[in-house]
Amino acid sequence: MTFRQLQMIWIALVAGVATYTVVIFALVWAGPLALGTLGPGVVNVAATAATLYMAAGLFIRRSLIARIPSEAKPDVRLQDYRTATIVGLALMESGGLAVITLGMLASSTTWILAGGGAALGMMVLAKPNREEAGIDGGA
Repeated sequence: MTFRQLQMIWIALVAGVATYTVVIFALVWAGPLALGTLGPGVVNVAATAATLYMAAGLFIRRSLIARIPSEAKPDVRLQDYRTATIVGLALMESGGLAVITLGMLASSTTWILAGGGAALGMMVLAKPNREEAGIDGGA
């Protein structure tokens, strides 16, 4: 897998979270998907836990990247960087989707936007870049 392919994976994950956020928000806001089956207390606790889970994704990603040996060959660095990035992004995405879904079940547009916004913000912070990966422009 090339660095460009990793960037495309990042774009696809960000676009998926953005699309899910907009669609669920619109359906709950307009009324056809106003479920309201979860109470606010449940959503507050579960969504807060999921948000902390997303933040852990950032820290896990950074920890995995910090463990990549600086003397490793560029292809090995890219492979390890790819693993660290995809694992971190998956944690951020899944946490965001959980909060959005909880917001949908509670008919809370605030939680839908908070979950989508938090996931997107963290995923933007985790955007793959060559300098962080420690590879030159050719990989």
